[in-house]
Amino acid sequence: MLICVIGFLFHKQTMQHFRPLVLLCALVYFGFIMHGCPCILFYFQGFVLFIAGKSAFWLSFAMISMILVLSVIFGSIWCGWLCWLGALQEFIFQKSRWNLLKTQKSQKLLLYIQLSAIVVLVLWIIISQRPVLCSYDPFISIVRLKIFNWIGYITVPLLLVSSLLIYRPFCRILCPIGLLLYAVKYLPFAKQMKVEGCTRCRKCHAHCKLNAIHNSTIEKTCIMCGECKKANCSFLSVHPLIF
Repeated sequence: MLICVIGFLFHKQTMQHFRPLVLLCALVYFGFIMHGCPCILFYFQGFVLFIAGKSAFWLSFAMISMILVLSVIFGSIWCGWLCWLGALQEFIFQKSRWNLLKTQKSQKLLLYIQLSAIVVLVLWIIISQRPVLCSYDPFISIVRLKIFNWIGYITVPLLLVSSLLIYRPFCRILCPIGLLLYAVKYLPFAKQMKVEGCTRCRKCHAHCKLNAIHNSTIEKTCIMCGECKKANCSFLSVHPLIF
């Protein structure tokens, strides 16, 4: 429901002012109040297990399928506006002067790393035949203020420090949902940000923390956060123009 509401109102300039509040509410409710369970990673595990023949995980399959369908219609609203995992990283992030991950070549490298990591994760889930991530998820440890095993003493500090220096590192390197939403953007009717008739003033580049804009192209790694709209560029639009 929230994806639909935000998707319908996304084109309105004033909507952008509400994004930090929406992210904060998602983090507080789904994270700290619900103790991070069930989270999007749990649903992804169930999605894989259902495909592998575990019918008990039908709800996870339905949830992920619904997010994918809504993302085709409205764009990656889930990632940019509602995912509390992304919200946690975004609130931790401090503006970095690093230029290491800002080039187009580095973005492709991150995509290859993400793809490799997800392949390993899917194989791990299928072989183990159970939701393996629940015991190792650093996000769960953070919102519950409790580390459950020795791996957490590595992953939790790593997540916090990397999120401080890099914008949404987990989303860009390890998130399986982000990769699925990236894939659906190859559908010809999938909704996504576009730049048409660009004069290459590069004003929108300064607002894109994800570095998803290169020259006059918005990459499919875009999470529809809408920050680029702050540049007030008349060449930015959302395609296809369903609404």
